[in-house]
Amino acid sequence: MPVAAILSSLLLGLNTADAPPPRQQDQAQTALPDVTITGRPTSEAVRDFVGRIAAPVYRRGLAKWEMRVCPGVANLSRDAAQALVDRITAVAADLDIPTGDPGCDPNLVVVFTTDGPGVAQALVAAQPDLFQPNVSGVDRGPAAMRDFQHGDAPVRWWSLSLPVDSDTGQRAVRVPGQRSMESIDSTLARQLGCNPSDCALAYAPMIRIRGASRLRTQIVDVLFKTVIVVDVNRMGQVDTAQLGDYLALVGLAQIDPGADTAGFDTVLNLFDDGGQTGLTEWDRSYLQALYAPRTDLTSPNAQATAVAGIMTRDRRAAARAE
Repeated sequence: MPVAAILSSLLLGLNTADAPPPRQQDQAQTALPDVTITGRPTSEAVRDFVGRIAAPVYRRGLAKWEMRVCPGVANLSRDAAQALVDRITAVAADLDIPTGDPGCDPNLVVVFTTDGPGVAQALVAAQPDLFQPNVSGVDRGPAAMRDFQHGDAPVRWWSLSLPVDSDTGQRAVRVPGQRSMESIDSTLARQLGCNPSDCALAYAPMIRIRGASRLRTQIVDVLFKTVIVVDVNRMGQVDTAQLGDYLALVGLAQIDPGADTAGFDTVLNLFDDGGQTGLTEWDRSYLQALYAPRTDLTSPNAQATAVAGIMTRDRRAAARAE
């Protein structure tokens, strides 16, 4: 059966039968003893949530999209693909993430298939330099790559980020085959015995630091490519809106594919219990906190704490408004 036909049958909304009315019971039967309800403070729950789902590159900060996001969907009928693209674009717009015009070169790619592991392995084999570039601070490493290629999840994703100078947007790590296009200091060139305009150091990025600080940095991490593979044979019964919101969350943030989110109200539980109708208030709050203007802290833990702090204030404000 064609992939589009398979997906069409899978993307139907769940039908629920009318529940029978509850039986009438007398007051004595319904009387309950006093119950004491305990729960975690909001700040503690938020820190736990952020700690579980956030998956930055090792020793790097939480990356987010700074360049234009251009979602693209492959192996799906035009109408279904456009519905997913529209949903991802709408979530990005709510976060003030710039989005590309129609026909742009996709950098957030969603591939539908009936063989998730096979397609993931084929993609990596076809473009190894894209999925595992020989550049530090870009991907999550070999263990995560093994899960991407051989895991059994209905949706798998691979995100790439890059450390850049927040002032200029210039990359802050050396990329093989590229050079900074700048000349090094002539005195240093003489000491190294090379030409100032053609020296080995010219292939390393040159960042002009605006001020020294151990707590703050002008080097930030930005997402530049995300590939998502959806296995229609493992999806279960989800509709287009639910799937679009799920793809938006994992495509616009660095989310841990193996995060245990049981007990949290998040669309990440979509394939576990199917109770989520789309992005939850926790999901939206996390994305808004991630993309909120914040101080460029040096420590990844400090960055995660800052995001959790913004999210905690948002959750408390929402609770007061209820």
